Amino acid sequence: MDIAKVAERIGARLWTPGPGSSIVVDRVYAGDRMSDLLNAVTDTTLLVTNLSNSTLVRFIELMDAPAVCLLHGVEPEEAIVSAAHAHGAVLMVSPVDMFETCGRLYEVLRGGAASTP
Repeated sequence: MDIAKVAERIGARLWTPGPGSSIVVDRVYAGDRMSDLLNAVTDTTLLVTNLSNSTLVRFIELMDAPAVCLLHGVEPEEAIVSAAHAHGAVLMVSPVDMFETCGRLYEVLRGGAASTP
């Protein structure tokens, strides 16, 4: 499914569009420990995390993660937005917590329609 469509259906705001519909996401990984994120990333993984600082900038620069979803409606630092844009990664922000975001993603990626507030 087009990552922009996924973002729309879970109620997330897109900060960087990445290459748009050419991104295929077939896996979601949610976590906050950098070591876990580094082990989980593939070129088809959407990463969901509470991290929204310089650590995430380094992660985006090092890995080829196609998409990152931040949580709680946080406004990402400019460095994160710039890194995502420079590396062609989609950066989105969900308005809700990790549990709710993952539930919405599960529903959408399994062919359902996520409920948004």
